[in-house]
Amino acid sequence: MRNSRSFYTRYEAFILGSLGMIGILVLWQCASWFEWVNPVLMSRPTQVALALVNWAESGDLLRDVWTTLWSLTFAFVASALIGIPLGVAMGWNRTTEYALDPFIWGLYSAPLIAFWPLFIIWFGIGKSSIIALAFVFSVVQIVINTVEGIKGLSPLLNLCARSFRARPIDLFFKFMLPGALPMIIAGLRLAVGRALIGVLVGELFCANAGLGYHISFYGARLFFGDVFAGLFLLVALGVSATQGIRAIETRFAHWKP
Repeated sequence: MRNSRSFYTRYEAFILGSLGMIGILVLWQCASWFEWVNPVLMSRPTQVALALVNWAESGDLLRDVWTTLWSLTFAFVASALIGIPLGVAMGWNRTTEYALDPFIWGLYSAPLIAFWPLFIIWFGIGKSSIIALAFVFSVVQIVINTVEGIKGLSPLLNLCARSFRARPIDLFFKFMLPGALPMIIAGLRLAVGRALIGVLVGELFCANAGLGYHISFYGARLFFGDVFAGLFLLVALGVSATQGIRAIETRFAHWKP
């Protein structure tokens, strides 16, 4: 009994989450069976599972998942490599912050999908435009979180380090970077979701492969089981990416100078 209680306490979140998901699927299946909702428009879990099986047997499943994953990874890594140094520079140097702040917040406030026609003109129809859109969606979030992480460091600790003649490189690697890291990783976790939105939007409009293309193709033909199958994989991909970065965030949550 004690072991069972200990097991439940340890995995409570996973158990309750799984039961909640199973309950939603059962309710969805029953609603479709008894026609509480339109079964044509809402499909049902068994039809979605069948669509996934057919998708895998056709050989297109791995291709579509890999296409979306590749675009997401490329855009996200590029946004991290550019956004983190830019955010550090803005948070560390007031002149840089004042010069770039209107541009960053302008991008954050703007409806970024409006840039899509420009990306089509600049980069053409294909992966380049999709990656560019996903990059713009995610890089701003990383910059903002990095800036706030740097600016949120204790000025007393900074003054104390300088009073002991700490070199700038020591301030960066032993004080600034460890102190801002939780906020930076939190920004990465938010950014990966935004990057996935950018990839999805791009694939909906100008792709011949990927999860977004799959959803668009079958949605236009009213094959809602296949549409929900694409949505299921898209959500699974987003949750996996977010939880992976969240695990890193938890690992470094208490790494403070």
